[in-house]
Amino acid sequence: MRIDFHCHLFQSANTKSRLEAGAVVFKGYRFYERIAKKFQEVKSIETSNIMEKTVFHLKNANIDKVVLLPVNMKDNQEVKKWVEFAPDIFIPFYNAPEKDNSNIDVKAEIKKAIVEDGYKGFKVMLTFRGKKLNDQLIHPVLEAAQKFRLPVVMHCGYPPPGTRRNVLTYSNPISIDEFASSYPRANMIITHMGYPFTDISIALATQYSNVYLDLSNLAYMMPDRLKELLIRANEIIGVQKILFGSDGNSPEMIEIAVDYFDNIDFLSKEDIEKILGLNGAKLLKL
Repeated sequence: MRIDFHCHLFQSANTKSRLEAGAVVFKGYRFYERIAKKFQEVKSIETSNIMEKTVFHLKNANIDKVVLLPVNMKDNQEVKKWVEFAPDIFIPFYNAPEKDNSNIDVKAEIKKAIVEDGYKGFKVMLTFRGKKLNDQLIHPVLEAAQKFRLPVVMHCGYPPPGTRRNVLTYSNPISIDEFASSYPRANMIITHMGYPFTDISIALATQYSNVYLDLSNLAYMMPDRLKELLIRANEIIGVQKILFGSDGNSPEMIEIAVDYFDNIDFLSKEDIEKILGLNGAKLLKL
């Protein structure tokens, strides 16, 4: 089984317009030139239905399941539509209220999301709200994750290119050190391997049995560096705590990310399949 453990909702089926807009914003950036070139190698379909297009590329990439990560309360509702479209593929995660608002019973909202609405995990975006991961707002999420044994995907490290906010200021995964041992049955996933705080991320995954690393974004942003990071992580913790994630802004990028792993020559086939899905399947109890 292969699982994309880090996928956000795609907004548009018009990839061409996205590429053209990105070419203006990231003119001269090597990562974008490389991605644009890779896009030319990916065959897509003509459709206005972004969910249909996503499923097409998932099948081409041999991805069986996808964890859908909402970034706000509106996305929580949109995730439901994707699950209805392909319930055997899409796995809904939940973004709990992340604002200081005494009018919201956060614990009640979280319980409803799990028990009634069937969300299978959490996406924490506190670092996008000007808050570090040890903010008090994370504790209701961790309490629920521990009680219901659900994984928590936490944004750490750099934000998507072009994000014009000081997200990196709050994104050092060192904050996880404050609560990882207090919630031993809440499995926590550090996104992007915490880059550029990768040594801290690997150290946390080494110290705590409930801390994992995802590789989202890195396969196409910095493929050479990702090789180095995988070798380093494998040397210390092995691959059983590493999860594949695409984290692109269009469905074609799922294929591009998977292609990187399908062509790795420095890990065994068994290790690659663990990263591409077997590790995620254990966390999701599939």
